[in-house]
Amino acid sequence: MMKRTIQELIEWLFYANPVPDGTVLLTGTGIIQTEAAALQEGDTVEITIPEIGTLTNEARIVS
Repeated sequence: MMKRTIQELIEWLFYANPVPDGTVLLTGTGIIQTEAAALQEGDTVEITIPEIGTLTNEARIVS
């Protein structure tokens, strides 16, 4: 059982992103984070790949 419907996920995807034809929506795992464990506005997420570098993004609320 998914917490959100496919239609809700699609609406959020289109809300603030250009979505080209052929885009595939992957839903990931069925794990639902608690509010306390979820990203909050201002949190920083960094992903490092030694051969490439570090991608840094700050979480923001889209409204």
